[in-house]
Amino acid sequence: MAYVSVGQVENLEEAIAGLQSAYDSMESACQTQIAVAEAKLVEAQQEADNSAQLLDAAMEVEMEAGQRLEQANEQLASDNEHLSSACSSLSACEANGRYDENGNYEPPNCSSECADVDAAESAVAEAEPAVSAAEEVLEAAKDHRMQLEQRNEMARLCLDMATHLAETVQMECATRLASAAVYLEAGKGRLKSAKSALNAYLDTHLEYKEFYEWVKWQPERGKPVTPDIIKSRLNLSLEQQRYYFEYLAERDPIFRAKIANYRRQLVAANGPAERHAVQLKVRRNLSGYCGEKIVEQALCPLGHKANTQAQTTFKDGRSTKTDLIIENLKEPVILGRGKGMSAPAGGSIAIEVKCGQASYLYSQKDHMVFQSGGHQEANASMTVCSRDIKDLTPEQEKELREALRKAGSPLIGMLPTKDEIDKACWDMVIGSNTNSGGIHEN
Repeated sequence: MAYVSVGQVENLEEAIAGLQSAYDSMESACQTQIAVAEAKLVEAQQEADNSAQLLDAAMEVEMEAGQRLEQANEQLASDNEHLSSACSSLSACEANGRYDENGNYEPPNCSSECADVDAAESAVAEAEPAVSAAEEVLEAAKDHRMQLEQRNEMARLCLDMATHLAETVQMECATRLASAAVYLEAGKGRLKSAKSALNAYLDTHLEYKEFYEWVKWQPERGKPVTPDIIKSRLNLSLEQQRYYFEYLAERDPIFRAKIANYRRQLVAANGPAERHAVQLKVRRNLSGYCGEKIVEQALCPLGHKANTQAQTTFKDGRSTKTDLIIENLKEPVILGRGKGMSAPAGGSIAIEVKCGQASYLYSQKDHMVFQSGGHQEANASMTVCSRDIKDLTPEQEKELREALRKAGSPLIGMLPTKDEIDKACWDMVIGSNTNSGGIHEN
């Protein structure tokens, strides 16, 4: 039977969600670009139409100016003809002079003909400037028409470019969206197949199904979260720890890098002594991180937001970083009896995590009290430690619990023991866990 882990399915879910988000963003961007291209096309069409109308009007003006010039030339020609005729008549009249009886010359009376010549000359004098003015008007109309022809040509060119652009954008968007849709559907198909394989695996492997339910747990709506629920969330069996570390290797790049680094050191180890040195590093450095991740995975579902970066600076300049603050709780949470041991829905819980053997936990008393100073803004707080606390003497355990209770962050010893976490971490490093349904070599 195919084995698919919860982490692999969640990776696929995130990948598909990212692909869907990318597709949605691409679709939105395409719609925006298409809208911009179509708007530019509308603008270009409007400009082309306007330029064509202006050109038509300019051609009409030029034609009218040409007609007026023609009329002015015709009028000038007519006036010149009249002037020529009047001059001929005047010459004919002047040729009709005679001599009287005494031999004196008597000129003819040509006053009428002179008046006609004067009138004709005046008409020609008026017609000539009119022709010049009409020529200037025609030339200006012609220049204007030529400019509008250039404008119309550019507008048509812009319209062609805008049309091509709109078509190209639509085609490119359709092609790219279709391609992305293929990948999206393929991814959804893979996710569906992976979920089917996971469900089939869960049906036949009860321990892994319990782990799956632990990972996917959510507080029951309308009911407070009690200490028993907190305990069950933190109390992982060794098998479930191994499953969880496999899950972390899929989901947490920091943890994955740590495991890979220790494996490289193990491969490079020369003999049992160096191999043991690597194992000591794992015990010293990895189990604390894993303890924090267990608490984070177990309790984060209590709220809508988890903060692992909260920093508190005190008046004396010292500061502390709180391991986990769960904010906007979904349901009321009860940690125990007394003040500061409960938080309402919508409230917050500050959590410190300590994983170590009994002597280590006892040695950290003052430091844990100091760290609790960073929990004051939360409705409730607690310090979660490994069950190694039970290995202290009754007096030491009481002293440690009392110190943290007074500090406002009561001690909750519900995590797996340090040895259990160390073993699960080491099994992860040496690769004794296999993705075959919980078979482990020791």
